[in-house]
Amino acid sequence: MTTTDAHPPTSRTAAEGPPAFPFDDWGQRISPAYARLREAPAPACRVVTVTGDQVWLVTRYGLARRLLADPRLSLTAALEADAPRQEPLRPRATGARGDGMATLQERGLRGILADALSPRAIRAHHAWTRLRARALFDELSEQGPPADLQQGLARPLTFAVARRVLLGELTEDEGQVLNAWCDTVLVWRDRTRDEIQAALDAMYGFFLRRAPELAAAPGSDVVKRAAAACTRDGGRLGADGLAEVANLMLIAGYRTAASFVANALVMMLSHPTALAALRDRPALLPSMVEEVLRHTPMSTGGVKRVATDDVPLDGLTIKAGECVLVSLESGNHDPHAYPEPDRFAPDRFAADRGPVDGTSSEAGRPRSRPHLGFGHGKHHCPGNALARMQIAVVLQTLADHTPALRLAVPAGELRWRPDVAFRIPETIPVTW
Repeated sequence: MTTTDAHPPTSRTAAEGPPAFPFDDWGQRISPAYARLREAPAPACRVVTVTGDQVWLVTRYGLARRLLADPRLSLTAALEADAPRQEPLRPRATGARGDGMATLQERGLRGILADALSPRAIRAHHAWTRLRARALFDELSEQGPPADLQQGLARPLTFAVARRVLLGELTEDEGQVLNAWCDTVLVWRDRTRDEIQAALDAMYGFFLRRAPELAAAPGSDVVKRAAAACTRDGGRLGADGLAEVANLMLIAGYRTAASFVANALVMMLSHPTALAALRDRPALLPSMVEEVLRHTPMSTGGVKRVATDDVPLDGLTIKAGECVLVSLESGNHDPHAYPEPDRFAPDRFAADRGPVDGTSSEAGRPRSRPHLGFGHGKHHCPGNALARMQIAVVLQTLADHTPALRLAVPAGELRWRPDVAFRIPETIPVTW
């Protein structure tokens, strides 16, 4: 039986019960259902996930920040085997824990991420990343138009950065295999449970063998740092722990960055006046990076938490054991948080005085309302500086290219991969 066979339809009438989630919006325009839900009287609404679980969906900016900071809403509880799910299958390989972050935390190694992914550490990779992006763009230029920025720039650049910063020197062929497994794992529908489990098992098995080899090679990537560090009990992570960390870096590090970068390219090419403004005013770059992160929807699902206690919520109660999905995309488009939220405004975060590589420190963060692109609270994405740096590099690379660079098809005709957790265009065709 396929996951589709067991799932409710993708839309429902009010008489049939809660709507199905995720909504069928795979491109850069989020479903109008979010706007309707933000204006509804209730602070949260019931939706039905692809597994048939009924969960709460939160769509408002202020409430999203409040709940993501509430200790009664637990990520750990959301990862338990019997917790309600939004994904077809619990993302856990057979015999594995399925939570690289918890592995680092419990072994006293979370500081590795703080060190390796801090703004200061990421700035050390900025010049190298600029050179790599420039080389990829030069290759495309030499071949002449048309070109595909997805295959020619976004994917190879983010994979090269992931090898350097996160995973170690994987080969290009290994990258193709890992991407294929991720393409199976990161879907909502149209894969059998056996197919998804097989891909999860294959990724974990790959890193059980390969992560110790990567850790022994030269470099200062996260996997190597995790292997070299002393754990809280004075030992070292074994192959299983390294495999958990590597899986985390692959999906939460590389694949999210690949989505961010591809979406940033589409966003800027869809707004040529913004690209021209960046050419004229390079100091706009930090603000533009933040606006890309705010405006561009990245996930098609929600940030998942499970209540460990009853949580009163403006007239309703989330009961202990119930699941909450927080839509970061909807919060970022809440008109109560951002004037004209659906307008791409390059100078919206112009108060940011951070460096032009996009890796602003806490002191240089925008003084305007912070966006939810990387979440909020104690689980705020630790790789945010790395993602910001890569987005800054591709925006600057676009600005440095000929002003004639443009999408080869209307933005509305771009093809987006359906039924995936991270929004991703099939191709980004350009000409000049």
